Amino acid sequence: MARKNHEEKNEEKNQYSAPGFTVDEIGFIQLADARVLAAVAQGKIDLNRIAREELASRGAGITGMWVGFEAARKIHGVER
Repeated sequence: MARKNHEEKNEEKNQYSAPGFTVDEIGFIQLADARVLAAVAQGKIDLNRIAREELASRGAGITGMWVGFEAARKIHGVER
């Protein structure tokens, strides 16, 4: 039982506050420059907006599935 608790604690340390996603899936954040992360933490950069812009540029809707570029721009409120 002690082994299980130790493994659970290690697993908790390796997770971000993003239930349902693995560290591998959101680990890209580790590559971000500290200046950028600080700006995000201060509310100077809106990661939600950036994500919407990126999804629109991929032609993906809110679930990440293909909807086409024009529809994605409308869904995300992104201009050309």
